[in-house]
Amino acid sequence: MHFIKSTVKNTLLAAAFSIATFSASPVVAEEVYMIRGFMNVFSAGINQMTSRLKRHGIRAISLSNGDWRDLAQRIIRRHKRGGVSHPIIIVGHSLGGVEAPNFANTLGRAGVKVSLVIGLDPGFSTPVRFGPNISQVVNYKIPSGKHYRRGKGFTGSIRTIDVSRYGVDHVGIDKNRQVQSLVISRIRSKVGK
Repeated sequence: MHFIKSTVKNTLLAAAFSIATFSASPVVAEEVYMIRGFMNVFSAGINQMTSRLKRHGIRAISLSNGDWRDLAQRIIRRHKRGGVSHPIIIVGHSLGGVEAPNFANTLGRAGVKVSLVIGLDPGFSTPVRFGPNISQVVNYKIPSGKHYRRGKGFTGSIRTIDVSRYGVDHVGIDKNRQVQSLVISRIRSKVGK
């Protein structure tokens, strides 16, 4: 009988300790969305950076271009229920870099704050202008690449960084280790990990 009481007591103590430990554990508080370029063929670096971010304990996912639309609607629904983690960060390469402002603007118009948007040489068409609720935009691009621009209601900052010194072109920018390190450092600084 003493053995059973002791076992029950130890089990209850272990459960209490587990609950206290779980409650004290840090909660994942970021959402990082990485958008690949056209047909997912030339953006292997997006997948590499997503893996590297995950190794640092950052919640990041890579998306096919075009997949952001449904995702944005799910984020907006979560926002209305108070279920969105912050900061929200969006990164896009090539066509994904053109879609990044659309994604950010869709969230921003719904009142969802986007902390950081990073473009990796947005390509094909000229990206739309950034609107409200977007704090910071950084565009790593080659000299002939597209620019990000301010739109109505945008009060954040836009910074353009020429990456030609790294010897990259449009297709290779996301795979270049130096550019990847710049992007990852910027994201880690934003999320504090």
